[in-house]
Amino acid sequence: MNRKRISKQSQMTSDKKIASNRSNAQKSTGPKSAAGKAIVAQNARTHGLLSRSLIIEGESQEEFSELLRLLSDEFQPVGLVEQALVERVGIALWRQRRLVRAESAEVSLNQQRFGDEQAREVAGILDLEYRVYNHIKALDDEPEAMDVDGLKAQRKLWQSFVDQGVGDTDDPFACLPRDVQKMLLKWLEVDAGQIDRVVENKFVSWADLFEERAGYFESLIHQQRIREVSKLVMQRQALPSKTDLLARYQTALDNDLYKALKALREAQAWRQSKVVLSLPSAPGGDGDEE
Repeated sequence: MNRKRISKQSQMTSDKKIASNRSNAQKSTGPKSAAGKAIVAQNARTHGLLSRSLIIEGESQEEFSELLRLLSDEFQPVGLVEQALVERVGIALWRQRRLVRAESAEVSLNQQRFGDEQAREVAGILDLEYRVYNHIKALDDEPEAMDVDGLKAQRKLWQSFVDQGVGDTDDPFACLPRDVQKMLLKWLEVDAGQIDRVVENKFVSWADLFEERAGYFESLIHQQRIREVSKLVMQRQALPSKTDLLARYQTALDNDLYKALKALREAQAWRQSKVVLSLPSAPGGDGDEE
């Protein structure tokens, strides 16, 4: 009787331990402690099976090691195979970073190449002789963007004085609208009694003044149009010159990353299922006789 009681107690202890082991195995996906994580994090750095020649000039080994550390913390690899797969994920991400930097550099280089060919293209779009384009561009001191409609209105105003022959009248200043008179007095910094003499000294005649003003606003209109079209041409050059090659490389990197992640998940799932299956199952009942 005592032997049966001892046997039953032993069986109960064994059942509890099996149940506990099974529960722990299902929860275990890798190291949990800080010390364990630190050891795992160093594994990828120590082995470096796939990345010994990965870092090129201008890149940081420390940054790549930090990337592997973060990935190891996230995936908690156990064993050499899982560590190598985590490293494959890191390599794919690292190369994607490199691709982004390369594409950015390519765009910057393209925009630096805005030269004679692009200038001729802008001149052609605006129907300007290249000689005229260069002259107008040389006058452009990169002022703030201006309203083209406002510039056209000013050009039309001054051109109307030329077309109407206002400069050939006995008193051109008196023939001008009041707001134009005020603008001229302020611009030339004179009073009405001195303006004829100042105009003669600076422009030779009123007719020349009107033509100069009309030409000035015509030049501003061209400058603004040149600036706008040049910006569009520059934006077009923001496309990498090797777009197709970069796109194919991006697709290949995406495939590498997907395959590495898939293989890592499958390896970890296989490891965890193997641990669970290796444990004996709990008995259906005690089956002991009294």
